[in-house]
Amino acid sequence: MNFTPIPKSLIREQLNQLGYNPHRLAIREQKRLVEILERLSGQSFVRMEFGIPNLPVPAAVTEAEIRALREGQVERIYPPFDGIPELKEEAARFMKNFVNVEVPPEVCMPTCGAMQGGFVMQLLATRMKAGRDTILYLDPGFPVNKLQARVCGLKMESIDFYDFRGEALVREVERRLSRGHIGGVIWSSPNNPTWICLTQEELEGLARAADRNQVLLIEDQAYFGMDLRVDYMKPGEAPYQPSVARCGDYWVMLLSGSKLFSFPGQRVGLAVISPALAQGHFRDLEPWFGSDRFLHAFVHGGIYCSTAGVSHSGQWGLRAALKAANEGELGFMDNVREYAARSAWLKGCFQRHGFNLVYDNDLGRPLADGFYFTVAYEGLDGSELLQELLCYGISMITLEITGSVRLEGLRACVSFTDPSVFDEVEQRLAAFQRDHS
Repeated sequence: MNFTPIPKSLIREQLNQLGYNPHRLAIREQKRLVEILERLSGQSFVRMEFGIPNLPVPAAVTEAEIRALREGQVERIYPPFDGIPELKEEAARFMKNFVNVEVPPEVCMPTCGAMQGGFVMQLLATRMKAGRDTILYLDPGFPVNKLQARVCGLKMESIDFYDFRGEALVREVERRLSRGHIGGVIWSSPNNPTWICLTQEELEGLARAADRNQVLLIEDQAYFGMDLRVDYMKPGEAPYQPSVARCGDYWVMLLSGSKLFSFPGQRVGLAVISPALAQGHFRDLEPWFGSDRFLHAFVHGGIYCSTAGVSHSGQWGLRAALKAANEGELGFMDNVREYAARSAWLKGCFQRHGFNLVYDNDLGRPLADGFYFTVAYEGLDGSELLQELLCYGISMITLEITGSVRLEGLRACVSFTDPSVFDEVEQRLAAFQRDHS
């Protein structure tokens, strides 16, 4: 008898009742659907759809938050829009220690997660110069970035890493930028969802193209240092994290406390702005943000009017994490190596049972093991595969909603798949293969 703990009829019924398009399920729609299916079926799911960190928060972070709250000041006044000085100073030290770039503390801005930084930066990018109303995405990528663009009425274009890497990527970006309608370029590296990592040579090419065309590069470093093929995390020692920050003027780096320090609950991250860009004046910003100076527009036209800053306690927690990393007291990458171990096992398990990796190499090198990977199964497109795996209690998202051209694939996140569920994954994938071979 076929192993199908979740009947297809129940899945179709719930999709109809919820009004969800099964071919375009957003991450939060998938999460909601699975929660309902778990309740109605009594079966637990292997949850691989949501990229939520799931490791213990470092003790130094928690203690710093508690100390800040006990001192009382943080509850009586608003946090400064541009961040507390102590956090900004440690952020500047972090950039020197781990990127080998010197920046003044004033350009290090706390944000409500890297997501808020990306939101405001996309707005600034498309307002810096009149007529540049388009964001270029190096895909696949974080689906919410495009949602942010849609709600702001921005236009979008895409280049897929599957088709363009190395010099081909740089040439294609240069070709697009030279047309004069693109205001910003955004990507993540390590990449969500493929886990490929752009090389320093690729980043230098992007920086040259951006400087020539005065286009803002938005470098999402939410997974900073998590290319565990190389140890980037010795403070003040090479090798350093690859970044456009070492080779251009038109850049912003986004950092996430959630992923880097396993600190998601307070929604705190950083936007580090190129010093040259921060002091730059762009007359077309003034009507939208009240200032033509980039840094002032970001703080008072972007952060102030959206969240009016980041919570005091969250900033103190992030400051403690940065300080410990800067002083070599917190081996913060030791924690996230757990994700790599899970990824290595899970990728092998899927491949043993007939799946293949969609994005399967990194410029000819094996992919790093990390937070995400991508899979497909011959004969099924992404939507079909997603729904078939739901029958076996496994939940992912399609690559289509990440902007990928590979519509046959799914994205898997490993954060909730610790070794306690490995046997269950093996059994369910074996049943899937038996029923679909």
